[in-house]
Amino acid sequence: MTAATAARLDRIVDGLVASFLGSNGVAAVSKKVSLGAAPEAHDTLIRAYLLDRLSGASTRAQCRVEIERQGPLLSVRVTLEPAATTTATPVKSEPVAASREPVTIPTSAGPFEYTPPIDLHRDTYSAQEASSRLSRTGQSTSRTIAHERRKESKLLALKVANGFRFPAFQFDPRGGIHPLVERANMRLGAFNDPWGTLSWWFEDNDILDDMTPAAALAAGTLDEQLLDAALDDLTAGM
Repeated sequence: MTAATAARLDRIVDGLVASFLGSNGVAAVSKKVSLGAAPEAHDTLIRAYLLDRLSGASTRAQCRVEIERQGPLLSVRVTLEPAATTTATPVKSEPVAASREPVTIPTSAGPFEYTPPIDLHRDTYSAQEASSRLSRTGQSTSRTIAHERRKESKLLALKVANGFRFPAFQFDPRGGIHPLVERANMRLGAFNDPWGTLSWWFEDNDILDDMTPAAALAAGTLDEQLLDAALDDLTAGM
């Protein structure tokens, strides 16, 4: 978990505690916030961090942390409520993190074992699904469109078993590939280095205040200037 994420969680806790104490501890307060794209390993860390921060909030309060995911996108709901009411309140169980098994990648130095930052099935689309999202009608039954974009390095695709999987974070909710994703993938050479491109998207980046590029994209804070600065910084370090 990054320092930027911790600082954001601290602000959520401070606001909730102030609201709860302002009601003299008799009203439940809750806040839901989207934290953008994040590896599932962060779920347990975020939950534990919030529970620890909330544990000293008030002896009259019970706290609840609910983790929600939609693909790679992470949301968290934090609730403080009077202790007397919590016995009748069902508590949502913490979701079990999906398995992210290591994959073996052939390199010039020999096979390399790599654990992806996303679930290669749940957080990705098949070639046909990706092509449907890229087609004008949204109903393509062909895999051609996705593979054409893959060969142009516009769309990141990962070889899994006997096929390709296309990470879901790349697609614009309005349709097509997100323009910033296409720009970055082409500069990173996604066709020739798909696993390196994936790693870049999900590694904390100093230029982005220690957010991952995927998280900044999901949060709407990534723009062309920041993207180019982050990519220039990467090339400068080579």
